[in-house]
Amino acid sequence: TSWEPPAAVAPPAAPVLPEGWAAHQDAEGRVFYANASTGETSWEPPAPAPAPLEPGGSPAPAAADGVLPAGWEEPLVEAVKTWFMQSEMEALVHEAVAFADRYCDEFEPELQEHKLVYTQRHKEFRQLFEDKLKAFLATLGYTPEHFYIAFEKCVEKQDQGAMEMAGIMWCCLDYEFFCNIMCERKRDKLRA
Repeated sequence: TSWEPPAAVAPPAAPVLPEGWAAHQDAEGRVFYANASTGETSWEPPAPAPAPLEPGGSPAPAAADGVLPAGWEEPLVEAVKTWFMQSEMEALVHEAVAFADRYCDEFEPELQEHKLVYTQRHKEFRQLFEDKLKAFLATLGYTPEHFYIAFEKCVEKQDQGAMEMAGIMWCCLDYEFFCNIMCERKRDKLRA
């Protein structure tokens, strides 16, 4: 997965899930569905919920034929921004610290070179976020490809909310920033 927008897209429609249901991936990459309120899980998507489009609500999902409603981009980006800023940013910080604690000893800035393992760890870290984004988008009936297209359009329009989110995501997912955080964490561990 990449934060680069796709060149051409003909995305399949993701299932529209009823309220309370979310798509997740197990350790083997298989998608399963879980309802946090009832504790119910399923390998098959639950029956789709009706897809109302209310002002300030979730964006309208793609139709079964993959056709997107007019003006779908901004509501989708706003939904992801709200999700990211209100619930995921703090969780991502906690996961980043735990990830750094687990792998920071592999980083050796004194060598002044970038080892292959740094790139591998960065990809693993990015995947943590991208898996969460994919699962969240599935609950809305969208794919990551939909989001990348919508996000690019909003950034091109200089949408302030999209620009803020782009800056934060860039910091969270940038390779150099990641390496600096890993090295800082290693120094902190050595001082403790």
